[in-house]
Amino acid sequence: MAQAWRNVGAGRFKVGLRASLAACLWLVGGFGGEFEARAAGTRRPTPVAIAVKRVLPSVVSISSEKKAASTSRWPFSPEESTRPRISGMGTGVIIDGRGYILTNHHVVDKVQGIEVHLHDGSVLPARAVQRDEGMDLAVLKVDAGHELPAASFGRSADLMLGEDVITIGNAFGYENTVATGIVSALGRNVTLSDDQVYRNLIQTDAAINPGNSGGPLINIDGDLVGINVAVRAGAQGIGFALPIDDVKRSVIEMLSTRRIASTWHGLILAETAQGDAHTVVVSGVEPGSPAEAAGFKAGDALERVGDLPITNAFDLERGLLDIAAGRDASCTIRRGTKEQTLGLRPRSIAPVVTNADDLLWRSLGLKTTPVTPEYVAAASPKLRGGLYVQSVLPNGPGARATIQKGDILVGMNVGDRHWETIKPENILVILRQPEVARAHGVQFYIVRRNGLLRGSLNLADLPNVGTVSR
Repeated sequence: MAQAWRNVGAGRFKVGLRASLAACLWLVGGFGGEFEARAAGTRRPTPVAIAVKRVLPSVVSISSEKKAASTSRWPFSPEESTRPRISGMGTGVIIDGRGYILTNHHVVDKVQGIEVHLHDGSVLPARAVQRDEGMDLAVLKVDAGHELPAASFGRSADLMLGEDVITIGNAFGYENTVATGIVSALGRNVTLSDDQVYRNLIQTDAAINPGNSGGPLINIDGDLVGINVAVRAGAQGIGFALPIDDVKRSVIEMLSTRRIASTWHGLILAETAQGDAHTVVVSGVEPGSPAEAAGFKAGDALERVGDLPITNAFDLERGLLDIAAGRDASCTIRRGTKEQTLGLRPRSIAPVVTNADDLLWRSLGLKTTPVTPEYVAAASPKLRGGLYVQSVLPNGPGARATIQKGDILVGMNVGDRHWETIKPENILVILRQPEVARAHGVQFYIVRRNGLLRGSLNLADLPNVGTVSR
């Protein structure tokens, strides 16, 4: 009986095995068909893959360096190039095609020589143009020479517990690392130190690691819903992001035309949402402002500034950044059921600058902007700043001396005399020195890719630099 049972058992096993194999073969055939369909592009792109593909070109990796202390008094000494470097890393997201990048303040705080690695593999020097330490946010600027892909802003007000979210970032130095998770909690308050308290954070179990700071938290549509900021030490799957609605308010202030272009428009905007439809409306008009003169009224729905569609309040600042004071920006609004076009003329709120910038452009073919010591300290902590080269006139004296956009001009010398170049006026004064006038050229020092380089500027064909108004 026992033997018979074993046989029956064995028979049952064999029959079960045959059935299982048949089922497996059927499943493999089924999956094979699905793989073929996916390979044909009909089913393979998942919502996550589509969202990542949409936002990935807007994500950048950020690296920075600083050097150990030196005893040399002269920043251009050979000792400066032998000091060890300390590296840092983080992530950022492009929020405007002109090269404005959003990241965490702690990613670029007290570091030097910031570099941005774009998705196309290019590496560009960057400078911090605005900071909001309280929100732990900073805006960097790079000059790529072409339009960069900007991420689109979503909303955090309607995030749901359990909603799918995705992180992308420079995790532990592994660029463009993608991780998925859900919204674990909303409205978290986290105290990091006496000086840094985060409020209203998004908690997620999507992986956030060192290097992810400043990177995007996106929803399944590929829209920004947060900026990754912190992870709970010693925990698994407890990370935090700043909600994009709070971030957006900070960004609007940091990249306002008032701060960046020194112009004033006088519009106060609010965003409304009904389902998937988002509308930007004028909630107020400042008395005596250019907006009042243009005829804006509370309740107007702002649709376009120039060719830029207005999808959120930040778009207004973006649309007006390149509009010089006293020139009209074409603004399309909807008032009631009618579409209208108003000419908004931003007004300057800054005093007229000296003509040193114009003289520098005419004499050397360089357009520059001063930067603080932190941008050049990776090359030498003794440098007190420099002139960031914004543009170079093709075939001008600066171009022929191989000065490039993105270089930081930090010094010049002829013979034993050395000068710093912190303001455009410094260069003009240097070029008028007697020993420079008698020389055929002047040596210059630039910071490029965190290194200190030396070049020579031929003065033979320079025009008269004249005088500088004070």
